[in-house]
Amino acid sequence: MNKKSNTNMQKEGSIIMVGCFDTKGEDFEYLYYCLLDLGVKVITINTGVLGSTDLFPVNFEAMEVALSGGSTLTDLRENKDRGSAIEVMGNGAATIVEDLFKMKKANGIIGMGGGGGTFIALKAMQTLPFGFPKICISTLATKDLSIHVGIKDITLMPSVVDVAGLNSISKVVMHQGAGAIVGMMQVSWSIDERQSKSIAISVFGNTTLCVDKCSELLRDQEYEVMAFHSVGVGGRTMEGLTMDGCIDAILDITTTELADELCGGICSAGPDRLTAAAKIGIPQIVVPGCMDMVNFGPLESVPEKYRDRQLFSWAPDVTLMRTNVEENRILGKTIAEKINKSKAPVTVLLPLGGLSKIGGPGEVFHAPAIDQELFSSLKSHANKNIKILEVNSNINTESFAAQAVKSLMEILISQ
Repeated sequence: MNKKSNTNMQKEGSIIMVGCFDTKGEDFEYLYYCLLDLGVKVITINTGVLGSTDLFPVNFEAMEVALSGGSTLTDLRENKDRGSAIEVMGNGAATIVEDLFKMKKANGIIGMGGGGGTFIALKAMQTLPFGFPKICISTLATKDLSIHVGIKDITLMPSVVDVAGLNSISKVVMHQGAGAIVGMMQVSWSIDERQSKSIAISVFGNTTLCVDKCSELLRDQEYEVMAFHSVGVGGRTMEGLTMDGCIDAILDITTTELADELCGGICSAGPDRLTAAAKIGIPQIVVPGCMDMVNFGPLESVPEKYRDRQLFSWAPDVTLMRTNVEENRILGKTIAEKINKSKAPVTVLLPLGGLSKIGGPGEVFHAPAIDQELFSSLKSHANKNIKILEVNSNINTESFAAQAVKSLMEILISQ
């Protein structure tokens, strides 16, 4: 990179460097100067509870990080509880990083470490939205870190050797890590640059025909369609991207994850499912899609308390349980309470011909009386400003899809 491009980048970007500078100061010194050599400013956050370093400037010392995490450095040292210290420092780093982002002082973040350092770095990155460059150089990068990465677009980079002193391998990794984060920062793309509005749509095997038709109709009208598989992570991702401002409206065809949350199924998206659109105020069409079922693994994995319920083997590793009257009453109330908080228009569509493909007439989960319990509960708890339409067809049909898209268009055009 020539001096001119260095100068331009120096004006445009700052990278947050987060890690334990007490035990890994030499490693972070090398990474720090790799970043400086690439022409960016570096904001450093020390999450090491044992001390600091004078090898490079530290902008946020561990004392401030601990306080931001709800404790003091003295308490963490005296307690000698590593797990608690990692949790506190992770929360503290996350708070500082979020503040830096809100103040528009940073354009990317890079962390580095072993087990504890990785946890802290990933925790700090959780506060940052989609599209903000995030890299973690980690000794654990080749392991399953999905629970810590969550729904965030974090790039994991294997350290190859331990982060425990410089050598010819670690220097290459850090050089490339620095180049990667700077490169990501240079080409980072804003969601504001989208050429068309984005519609999120939730899908399941039992609603695929409907969702495919919805997507076709929306694309014909030049909308961008983002489909999310309602298996837990799909719902969480849709909610997260909605909060990040990546989505303009939601066609929530498949809300089955709420049933799994209620009954302990394997496809729960957590308690925040069906809340993001209401919080930020974007339109949504809500359908109780596949709420006639709860998802479990192989038959032998179904909890004992459910063994006498109506079960159906969807695949060798997927067992579906038909939801009952009481569960549907609860689910109807749950949906209503969540959408009642919406700041934007909401339309609920009730498919009278069944909530799923296998919930239609003649199918294994067909039980219109149970579906009516859900509908009645939803209606009785919904606010008067919530529009509720009954559609005389099964959810997994092209006719239902057409009505869903029509209802969404009516909201979007009226805004």
